[in-house]
Amino acid sequence: MKKALKIISTASIILFAVLWIAGKFDFLPEVNTLDNRNVLVLIYLFTSLKYYQMELKDRDASRV
Repeated sequence: MKKALKIISTASIILFAVLWIAGKFDFLPEVNTLDNRNVLVLIYLFTSLKYYQMELKDRDASRV
């Protein structure tokens, strides 16, 4: 589960960067909307948060 969250967060931030660069060059205007970029940022934030929560939980469990 942690690996999937890490992959999803990395993919979303890479897609955000691609759309941001495409927006600077006015490339793919039908796909490159502010809503799509905002959704990708939210996906990144949510998956990163869940990943680090699981990571901390695993660290705390290994200390005991």
